Amino acid sequence: MFREALTYPVRGEDVERRLLVGAILAVAAGLLARLGVLAVFALLPAVVLAGYALSVVRTTAESPGGTAAAEDAPPEFGDFRALAADGARALAVGFAYLLVPAAALAVTVGGAIGGASAAGRPESLGPTVFVFGAGTVVLFLSLAFAYLLPAALTGVARTRRLSGALDRGRLRASAGDAGYFVVWVAALLVGGAAVVVLASVAALGRLGEVVALAGSFYALVAVARLFGRAISG
Repeated sequence: MFREALTYPVRGEDVERRLLVGAILAVAAGLLARLGVLAVFALLPAVVLAGYALSVVRTTAESPGGTAAAEDAPPEFGDFRALAADGARALAVGFAYLLVPAAALAVTVGGAIGGASAAGRPESLGPTVFVFGAGTVVLFLSLAFAYLLPAALTGVARTRRLSGALDRGRLRASAGDAGYFVVWVAALLVGGAAVVVLASVAALGRLGEVVALAGSFYALVAVARLFGRAISG
């Protein structure tokens, strides 16, 4: 599973062009994001990258079993307008799925800290216990939403509509499927390992940052592949 996902980005024809375009978009998004008020322009390459990732999820989920590796290759960068539309949908779904736990965290922990400060007793045990308890609840809530995110994204990829993320049948079936859980954990491990490796490369200096941003596209495709596999089985 891991090997298949990690070799997937270099399958098919015209690999160099595909990786180059993806790397340029990733570097552009990362560098533009550091330009203060001009950081808004980072949304343009970021949306296209999100759309490409969604197209990987779509082609993976719809690919028949037993397809030859040479034929089961990543999609090419073609219609950038369609990629941008898919990317906007993907980011909207991801934001919506992460908004609930983020809001819960802000309300519970922020409220507890604010209450303790207002009372002038930051050392009080009550608020501390509440913060840890609320943090634990929010952690599991976040994991629950993150667990269903691949199924929601696949619904959007297949229907090209935001309503595809709310397909209760798909979400219910995915939540109780052991194969989905295994692939989801694999995607989590690959994503976590990529973050550690790319962060280490970025720490080497300016050139390392550029290399890490370029490499993030490869990691994005690999994780998207696993997301699609979670649904296709």
